[in-house]
Amino acid sequence: MKRLLYAILSIFLICPAKAANDPLETCLNKISNNDTAWISGISSIFGNSDLDDTVVEQNKARIYNLISNRFQELCGSELVHIAKTNKVRGQIDFKHKDKDYAFDFDVDKIFDNLGIQMGILVINKHDLYPTKVLSLSDIPRKQKFFSSDCSDHFIFDNLDDDAAVNKAGQSVFSEYGGSQHEFFLDFAEGDNRRAFPGLVIQDKTGSTGEQIVSYTNIKTAVERTQQFAENLKNSQCSNQGLSVYLVALNVQQSPYKTSDNKDVAATTTTAVAGAGLTAGIIGSTVAAAAWIPVAGWIVAGVAGAAAGTIALLPQSIADIQQVMVLDGPYNL
Repeated sequence: MKRLLYAILSIFLICPAKAANDPLETCLNKISNNDTAWISGISSIFGNSDLDDTVVEQNKARIYNLISNRFQELCGSELVHIAKTNKVRGQIDFKHKDKDYAFDFDVDKIFDNLGIQMGILVINKHDLYPTKVLSLSDIPRKQKFFSSDCSDHFIFDNLDDDAAVNKAGQSVFSEYGGSQHEFFLDFAEGDNRRAFPGLVIQDKTGSTGEQIVSYTNIKTAVERTQQFAENLKNSQCSNQGLSVYLVALNVQQSPYKTSDNKDVAATTTTAVAGAGLTAGIIGSTVAAAAWIPVAGWIVAGVAGAAAGTIALLPQSIADIQQVMVLDGPYNL
């Protein structure tokens, strides 16, 4: 028999067969099937101790950090699909001291822990796809690719409250104050670009402050992207060839040799140093990991307890040279 370890209770059972085509189970199988970092992590946490719910509860934070790290390093191609399944619990099988165990864990907690910074992009391209890297140089300079009724062209004095992007943003982005603030799409290079053309930007009412609307919880990011796109349908943004995408923001050239569409472990501080993450968002003392979803590129984020704190911090305005598509297109 296999002992199932819960955060709240435990039972003895024989685990049922897992669906091979389920994205969560695909990820969990990658972790549990002889992943050396997972095995060494379990040994590091528990040593020679026998496992029971008390021991697990005492080490819960370390266990979640280990699971989050393995999700980020091994399961990049499954993350958005897992978020869309709305599964709330996962189970990882493992051996310890020649006994069979399984962790039953909260999937949303893992999404909180990953710390991959994501933004919402509206662009006049229908043909982008997940893992596609869109560079600043791919977008014509000084191009107005959305109408002023869709998103304001001039924001120096005051945003147009009736622009479709502002109304949709106020309806959807509760984490950014909703109707207390205003929202617009970033402009092209040479046309007052803030960060990256088409990214949704928050304009703080009563100040000159602006920030990228960004999320680090993938499930929340997918939901907000879908809600935002739905609000823009049949609006002033329709019939302009526009599509909405969820994109990763911390995308840099990879220092690793990889092949297309391979999830390759790129661990801790070396990956972070190569990723050039925004100062102040990820501190030097935070353990981090990176996902390499496509040859030549790296998406970096924070894996572990600090990610929950970072999820509450908005991404400040920054010079972003490229983004990577994670979900979409949601055509308008």
